[in-house]
Amino acid sequence: MEKSKFKILETVKELTVEGHAGGLSLSIGAGCGSTLKECDLNARQALDMVLGRGGDQAAIKNRSEYKFFGSASKTVERRTKVRARVVASAVKELILSSDNVLIMGHGYADLDALGAAVGLWRAVVELEKTGKIVMTRSKSLALPLLERMEQHGITDAVIEPEQALHMITRRTLLIVVDSHIAELLDSPEVFRKCSTIVVIDHHRRTVDYINNAVIFYHEPYSSSTCELVTEMLQYMGEHFVGSLESEALMSGIMLDTRNFVLRTGVRTFEAAAFLRSRGADPIEVKRLFSGSMDLYMTRSQIVSSAEIIGDCAIASTDAKDGNIRIVAAQAADELLSISGVDASFVIMHINDIVNISARSFGKINVQLIMEKLGGGGHMTMAAAQLKDTTLFDAKRRLIDAINEYNESMV
Repeated sequence: MEKSKFKILETVKELTVEGHAGGLSLSIGAGCGSTLKECDLNARQALDMVLGRGGDQAAIKNRSEYKFFGSASKTVERRTKVRARVVASAVKELILSSDNVLIMGHGYADLDALGAAVGLWRAVVELEKTGKIVMTRSKSLALPLLERMEQHGITDAVIEPEQALHMITRRTLLIVVDSHIAELLDSPEVFRKCSTIVVIDHHRRTVDYINNAVIFYHEPYSSSTCELVTEMLQYMGEHFVGSLESEALMSGIMLDTRNFVLRTGVRTFEAAAFLRSRGADPIEVKRLFSGSMDLYMTRSQIVSSAEIIGDCAIASTDAKDGNIRIVAAQAADELLSISGVDASFVIMHINDIVNISARSFGKINVQLIMEKLGGGGHMTMAAAQLKDTTLFDAKRRLIDAINEYNESMV
């Protein structure tokens, strides 16, 4: 089956029932080991990994690595909110029983990470507990939201990792949002020092996920972490959500869905409707995405430098602008508007590390391509970081990864 790249995955999807598509898919976990017990354990872990990545694929696990096959289809939205209610209740109990609560997202926090953190921070405060958002302000990609918080008089909610380290006690609760990989967090040191951890994330699971969380709320079908947090807050207490929190959460949803175009389900719009009812102003949310003329010009230069290779657009830039991460992501989105382009990639240099921002409309799974380069993400939005390389070599490796992906899809 490995030699055929688990062709059975496609065979099952093509099955029909009385002439109609059956809508069937398989999730397969296989394990290798020196004993039957080890094989069984590895197979179960492989299946858990497959389900955490959205299903419709196969994984083989041995002692040192995973091999993945398939995963060319989108995840299917779950219509029930039972799990959201259960998780909300459990998280609320953990908050009430803790000395204090720290909320932290991935490094270079974007609007989805900070928006989700703001929503949870408000819940912690309303439950009369001390809560802080841990974030390196100088690396944040969500400065407009930080400025909006200050305009609302919230000046002490966000702290630097160094300050957070002094707050941690044996009963500190750490809530990780918009990431499930310890080394990608804003401060891995803060993570390692906390003993009670909750993870809330929507990215498809990778091999090195956080495995010591007391609650691991991971839903790859969801549009964004802000959508998950919005659902939780409805069960924790609707009155917790004011206009600021609503706009913060809405901005995260809009960012990851590209203004409600990609990965949207019924529950995405239900969450947006709830936030609108709690005071989210679409115009104010849109202002959080505005940028300067310099950023606009940099983005235009990146787009104009793109090279079309097959159905992919690849651009690179050596611009040193401090907001190049944001600009590159926006440029990747803009490249998708070119006729015939199904996936876009923008390569940039940041602090001696080459970063690649990848986007697609779903026909091409950019997550699988980025995983070949050591990165990850979602089917339509992913990224990778390459050390000790140049823009030229990174582009060559990217093209090789795209070709390898295309061959695997044949």
